[in-house]
Amino acid sequence: MEQIAAVLLLVGCNAEMSTCREIPVPEPVQVSMDACETARPLAMRLAGAGETKLFSTCVPMASAKGKSSVSLAWALTRGGQLSVELGDSNNLVAAR
Repeated sequence: MEQIAAVLLLVGCNAEMSTCREIPVPEPVQVSMDACETARPLAMRLAGAGETKLFSTCVPMASAKGKSSVSLAWALTRGGQLSVELGDSNNLVAAR
């Protein structure tokens, strides 16, 4: 059985929720869901200075994926929930 790791995602928005962006965290991949949930409050406190509204979630993933590239797509629902999908990142494109 594969160990389950987790990705910590923070998203910050302006007061009108018209502009949102992903906020980088020092260690986005956590060793477990429990470790991710424990890290969330501190990450939100540290990131909250520049954003009016903050959203966070922990997304489970197989720990084997942590060593390869994954894609992460997120959206905010009308109810203010952070929806996230993880997928394989097979095609990487560099742009300037």
